[in-house]
Amino acid sequence: MAIIIELLNSQGQSTGIHKFNQSDIRIGRSYSNDVILLDPHSCAEHAILSCDEQGQWQLRDLNSANGTLNSQGQRVEVVPIAAQGQSFTLGKQRLRILFSDTAVAPTLPVATGWQSLGWLASTPLLITLLILVSADFAYNNWLSAIGEHAERWYRQLVILPFILLLIAFWPAFLALLARFRSQDAHFKQQASLTFGTLVIWLLWDKLQFWLGFNFSNTMLLSLLHAVIPTLILGAFFWYGFTLAGIQRKATKWVFAALLTSSYWAVPYLQSITPTLQPAYQAELLPEAWLISSPSSIDAFMMETDSLYQKAD
Repeated sequence: MAIIIELLNSQGQSTGIHKFNQSDIRIGRSYSNDVILLDPHSCAEHAILSCDEQGQWQLRDLNSANGTLNSQGQRVEVVPIAAQGQSFTLGKQRLRILFSDTAVAPTLPVATGWQSLGWLASTPLLITLLILVSADFAYNNWLSAIGEHAERWYRQLVILPFILLLIAFWPAFLALLARFRSQDAHFKQQASLTFGTLVIWLLWDKLQFWLGFNFSNTMLLSLLHAVIPTLILGAFFWYGFTLAGIQRKATKWVFAALLTSSYWAVPYLQSITPTLQPAYQAELLPEAWLISSPSSIDAFMMETDSLYQKAD
């Protein structure tokens, strides 16, 4: 039966696998060994793994400087390989000994669905989205600067990198989640999706301002206020989980619904909490932004008089 030596890193992940059918396997930093170690704390001739006539394998330390340690951290001179999967440390190099009949882990399915979002990996796209978000922040900051500090509005842009970094926490979290699940991180796609959704949200904010200017207090406008943000957030979380390698649609639906519903939790809590602060809403734009032509003052007064007459 062949024997397998698996080299491990400090996190216990495999960095190299060697398979042998011979009865003596020499391990060390010397190039004459069968398993060549790169760890400077291991010796040139560190240990030898050998099989006796009864087919029993044993690992023997060759009087190395830093010794051979078992999985409990104890220094050993000769140790039989009684069970597969035994691990040892030579200097600082960890290794695990397996047999060829060792069962491998179940095959991981390849994450699907993210291929359609491959265009999000474009670096120019990500840079463009960052510029758009930064420009909107700078414009709003300039617009809100009044009084004696209006000429120094640009000083507030110092916090812009921290805001962008704060926004990047979500794609970084999903990328780490994907790595923990042995999937591709897709951080660039996640970042483009996050900032792209933010740009879409800003555009919707401008659009609803224009809609409020033209169709104030209509049922259609109230419906759009409820539907559009829900669709934007739902799609954002759905595709984010898809890029993270989550395959089950039910799982994505549940998480996307929960995170999207949290957007409506804040207005609900505000509605049930009494407040004495007056609410002010101004939706004023130039006349050119009106869809229909505005009425003249005389026409408005005539219409008002007719309404009073109907009321009488």
